[in-house]
Amino acid sequence: MPVKKNISPDVIASLRSVVPGIFDAAQRSGTGHRKHAVALYNLQTQCHDADSEGLTGEDAFNKEFIRNLNKILGIKKREASAEKVVKLVATFVQVSYEKDVQMLAQSKARTGADADDVFEDDEDLDVDTASSRFVELLIKYLLQGFQAKEKLTRLRCCQIVAMSVTSLGEIDEELYFDLVKRLSERIRDKEAGIRVHAAIALSKLQSGEDSDGGEVTEALLGLMQDDPSAEVRRAVLLNIAKSPGTLPYVLERARDVDATNRKCLFLKVMPPIDYRLLSIEDRERLLAAGVNDRDANVKRACVRMIGESWLTFANQNLLELTSSLDVVDSPAAARVMQALFAAYPEIPENLQFDSELWEALTPEMSFIIRSTLEFFSERKDADNVDKHLPEAMRLARLLETFGAKLEGEQDDELRPDLEFVIHQLLLVAKMSDFPDELGRREMLTLMRKMVLVPEIPENNIEAIADIIRKLSINEQDFIRIMVEVVSDVRELAPTVTNASPDDVRLEALLVGIKSLIIIKYILQRCFDPLSEGSSMYGLLTECVVPAVQSSETVLQEYGIECLALCCLLDKSLAVDNIILFAQAVKQGSGELHAKGLAALLDIAFMYGIADLAPSLGEPSDFVSLLYSELESEDERIQATAGEGIAKLLYAHRIPDPSDVLEELLVLYYHPDTSGNDALRQCLTYFFPAFSYMAHDNQAVMQQVAVRAVCRLAGVLKQQNSDAQSGATHGQAAQQIVTWSDPRILDAIAAMSSSSSVRTSVRMGTYSQIAVDALKRIFSESPPTRKVLVQMLNKLALDENTPHTHLQQMFVLVRTLAQQGLFSDMISRNALAKFEVLLLKLLEVESADDVNLESWLEEPEMVPIFEFISSLDEDDDATSSASDDDEEAEHSQSPPESDQEAPERSSRNVLTGLNVISAIPIAAKTRTRSPLKRGREQHIEELNREIDELLDTDEDDDDPENYLSAED
Repeated sequence: MPVKKNISPDVIASLRSVVPGIFDAAQRSGTGHRKHAVALYNLQTQCHDADSEGLTGEDAFNKEFIRNLNKILGIKKREASAEKVVKLVATFVQVSYEKDVQMLAQSKARTGADADDVFEDDEDLDVDTASSRFVELLIKYLLQGFQAKEKLTRLRCCQIVAMSVTSLGEIDEELYFDLVKRLSERIRDKEAGIRVHAAIALSKLQSGEDSDGGEVTEALLGLMQDDPSAEVRRAVLLNIAKSPGTLPYVLERARDVDATNRKCLFLKVMPPIDYRLLSIEDRERLLAAGVNDRDANVKRACVRMIGESWLTFANQNLLELTSSLDVVDSPAAARVMQALFAAYPEIPENLQFDSELWEALTPEMSFIIRSTLEFFSERKDADNVDKHLPEAMRLARLLETFGAKLEGEQDDELRPDLEFVIHQLLLVAKMSDFPDELGRREMLTLMRKMVLVPEIPENNIEAIADIIRKLSINEQDFIRIMVEVVSDVRELAPTVTNASPDDVRLEALLVGIKSLIIIKYILQRCFDPLSEGSSMYGLLTECVVPAVQSSETVLQEYGIECLALCCLLDKSLAVDNIILFAQAVKQGSGELHAKGLAALLDIAFMYGIADLAPSLGEPSDFVSLLYSELESEDERIQATAGEGIAKLLYAHRIPDPSDVLEELLVLYYHPDTSGNDALRQCLTYFFPAFSYMAHDNQAVMQQVAVRAVCRLAGVLKQQNSDAQSGATHGQAAQQIVTWSDPRILDAIAAMSSSSSVRTSVRMGTYSQIAVDALKRIFSESPPTRKVLVQMLNKLALDENTPHTHLQQMFVLVRTLAQQGLFSDMISRNALAKFEVLLLKLLEVESADDVNLESWLEEPEMVPIFEFISSLDEDDDATSSASDDDEEAEHSQSPPESDQEAPERSSRNVLTGLNVISAIPIAAKTRTRSPLKRGREQHIEELNREIDELLDTDEDDDDPENYLSAED
């Protein structure tokens, strides 16, 4: 029978001083937490040894620990001392778990049990110790704080649990499920910081079975996809278990809106994962998102992942890594390789391509060779280019060899690989200077021969056109050679014997398409103006015009494209055919419509709308045609039209840009374009680029700012009511005001030049936004008024604002305050805040110090007073009946004396404008309108009814009911 130990009063009594001392020491230093945790563990052990049956010492330790812990539960986030205490608690839980594991191992060693016996009963792991009881008590106590009303308490409790949950040993099953339930509730907390710690703790409770699709995993995946906080999504991304079921959702974070999350994916999440566990499609999407990211840090993180992680998994073998990508059909493989070489230039510098490798090229090897030569060519490293690039004769023989293989290949699955190898060799040939004449002739002959191949891919035709252009003496020589090539294609077309009319028609159609493709690539490489004697005019009349007039839609599409390229080289041809492109836009469909619109926009960009519009009517008719394309249901057509109009605005090709800019602003924020990423991305770049390019451009933005915000107010209100995602009224107004700020433009200009620019001369058009907004408030609907008055405080008015505009704004603000157009407190506060700013800029302490009579003599103020007078006339028209009654009353009053008449006549201007009674110089108090009096009477009646109801309720209430409810 064990001997019962007596309670040591010294140990129990010292808890009140020792535990606070340890907590105090921990929060003073960022290091040594493990030392303090060990001290707490030793103290806990002493208290446990003090009474092994009654647990009086253990209870005293737990109580004192909780008492000290409570002191930091309400401290704000990121407080250094509180964070250190939290770390101490987590370290203490970890030390307790480690000590229990050591005690269990020592106990097994004394009893002679096999520590590696996998069939040992799990009950041995669940040992009831003072530490395990303390951890269970701590978790239960912290779970009570999960429901606290104070957000700081909920935050600290979730934080401690998140940091301690990894050190938990075997806990009660009921406690485990209770912990999961409470954490699942906290991941829906309104505070993002609480959701972060709850998500971290919940992710560490994933079991092996749950990580493949259990309730915990489903909750975390939903949080990672839909939570509005980037920090919450990042916490789940870093801590969720990576399994085949969760990896697809993890890869989606490559398109996260937050750049830090995208960077974390490439730097921390993906490097430990073997890329071979991903499908080729997943690899392609991941790499395409990384190398095409607009954030340079994300792009560098993606390249680092490839160079340090993926190459390591591939045993530093670039060919093996390239083989894991679909280089034949991948649109991103070339950019991935170039980015990798740019970050690690030692990779291409150490590559060697022997003669045997050239003779047995595979798609992956040819891709590496081409990428290596392009890398050295872009760096203008002629030595390495000459080192790896074979001479022209050898390149020609290689092209001929692989061309023969392609011609004799019957397996349709292998033909794309051979076509890809040939295309890579053509791209390599483009980088050659062809120094020897024999090689030039051999290559030119081979290029003309390759074009005649019936099933040559279009991208190979483009590469051949580039090589022939390089082999040509000048542009006229290039045109001559290519015209001969087109003639050979048309003359040497294979004839089909004993064929049906459909086969003959199909063969003629293919020859016509091929000819037009070659003509397109010729025109894209020509820059000299066309002349009637040029050989291109022969192709225009023989191939292009018949194609445009053809009944075959595909020929019309290629014909329209070639004709547009001809028009870019000849203005008179463009003026004569602009109607044709307009008809293609109005009556065409599908690809014909798209190419007609692109041609119309390109020609307008080249020559301007003013020179082209006479063929269609007025310039407004031309712009209206472009407007109609902005309303197209086809997102591609809409994006093309938006991009084209933006380019026309940027190049000052539109005579009256204000209306067009306003339409683009409305289109940008309209909820119907939320899914058109191409349009949104184009306009996102366009608006700041247009506004900050020149002061004249920004003046146009300032001119349309208020009109655009008023139009968007109704659109975005409907969006909010439909619960759609997108910009709010305030966000739209804030962006438009930012684009209109001349100080940003001057700051950008100052960065590019050493001279400073005066802003005061351009603050006039900027402050006019506030004047226009205040005027519009009088006539707009209540929701729009609210948007406009909040927009006023977003304007960065300063001492450079013209004094006249400040006076105009002050008069309008005071008039608005008197008329009481705002029924909500937010709008009234916004108006009052703006008035305070005006008083500060006017350098007066209060409205009573404003001398309004002196303003009446200023010519710049006359339009404002006339505007207010017109508002009063409208108000008088609505209350004519009340005015008639007042006139009758005044008619019964005695006439005024002769001394009063001059004084009244001197104030006729002020009282007629009826600015506001709060201005001290206005002698008489303005009569309230009948509508306002009726509204006030109705409010008073409602207040009386509410007071009567409250009095009745107080008489019927029973005080005992309140007591019972509280109990």
